[in-house]
Amino acid sequence: MKKPLKTILTAVALTTALAGCSSEPAASTPAKSKGAGPVNLTFWHAMGGTNEEVVKKMVQSFNETVGKEKGIAITPVFQGSYADLLKKVKAVVQAKNEKDFPDIVQIPASDTSYIKDVPSVIWAQDLITKDPSFKAADLEPNTLAGFSFKGRQVGIPFANSTILLYYNKNAFKENGLDPDKPPQTIDELGKYAAALTKKTGSQVTQWGFAANPDQYHLSSWIGMQGAYIGNNKNGRADVMTAVEYDTNGTMKKFLTEWKKAVDAGGILTGSDVKADEELAAGKLAMFVGSTASLRGTLTKVADKFEVGTAFFPKVNASDKGGVAVGGSALYIMDKKDQAAVDASWQFLKYVTTPESQFVWHTGTGYFPVNTKTYDLPQMKEHLTKNPLFTTAIDQLHASSPENQEPMGPVSAEFSRAILEETLNYIQGKKSIDQAITDMASASNKALKDYNRVNNIK
Repeated sequence: MKKPLKTILTAVALTTALAGCSSEPAASTPAKSKGAGPVNLTFWHAMGGTNEEVVKKMVQSFNETVGKEKGIAITPVFQGSYADLLKKVKAVVQAKNEKDFPDIVQIPASDTSYIKDVPSVIWAQDLITKDPSFKAADLEPNTLAGFSFKGRQVGIPFANSTILLYYNKNAFKENGLDPDKPPQTIDELGKYAAALTKKTGSQVTQWGFAANPDQYHLSSWIGMQGAYIGNNKNGRADVMTAVEYDTNGTMKKFLTEWKKAVDAGGILTGSDVKADEELAAGKLAMFVGSTASLRGTLTKVADKFEVGTAFFPKVNASDKGGVAVGGSALYIMDKKDQAAVDASWQFLKYVTTPESQFVWHTGTGYFPVNTKTYDLPQMKEHLTKNPLFTTAIDQLHASSPENQEPMGPVSAEFSRAILEETLNYIQGKKSIDQAITDMASASNKALKDYNRVNNIK
């Protein structure tokens, strides 16, 4: 945007917005833990920067309203990146020391396969079944599907997103491109990127686009073709035992289009860059990233130029599957204290109410997981004033709930294989068929080894 969006969140405004968010009482009202004082809970999360501030304010609002009423006090603890957080969760689980468990933990979609098998995790389905006041039907079906296994809910959706295209509208105008007509396919992306790339001699001063495709990108690029990365519906109908992209033709279609786009000369790949910062600095014209990057990107760009957002480009113009839901869900860990479990459930209910999700959405860019949020007058006003936020919402509602990130336990290994073999093909080191074969072999070996070591069948 030419002018920075006015911030909607202040401590006072947030408390006011959430004051009426109290969920209906659960089947059993939380008792005082151990018989004295409030129930003190620890919430481990991976939201840094601006998003952490919103987490703190939401927790504060809960503590001052529902928490005060029911004798519950939440302490949020930032544990670094999702990877850092997961390492700490695995450490306390392996130690089997219940007193060190967090009461509530945030886990990304890519690690749902791991967390569902942790014995101390209480499945959300069990809590939902016991509490008729919780209306699961009000939550976005795509997000519910993302954190379910064999039709049962594992976690409660919280910070969910889709992948978007971000671009510099001013750069489009300067290069004769219509800023209101961003690229809709990978082929168009390559052509736009070439037109937007600037050079001084042989030195590139502005790339048109930058990306290193991995599982995050391919979840959507394969899913939008109506297929899955892994068998058993990406590991949601049953345990994933092998990848499918090598036999269903979807990876070949993607690589064919991706190579043509890279060969056009305007795409930087194989190098890591902080895309939102490069965009803000005028060194990059387009990038793809999470919905959750919106607020931060707008802040970084400020009034330097106008930012545009668009749907994630398709592999083929005929693709209809939309994009996979990313982000994370909240889980309750069993510390053998029923009062703590009941109190934790009160918090999960609170942060998924329409009012709470309005605050979360406007403060971060994650879309609301509660569909009733769109009925709020303040939400309608917000979207009218801030149309960039509607892109992710429209894209979500145009996507099939079947399009999900793989529920596989070795997402890092999947990403590594996709990254390495995509580059090998792009750089001419391997044929397309050999790259796909090697990509699948590495992924299947990692999956087989994990399932064998953990006795998963």
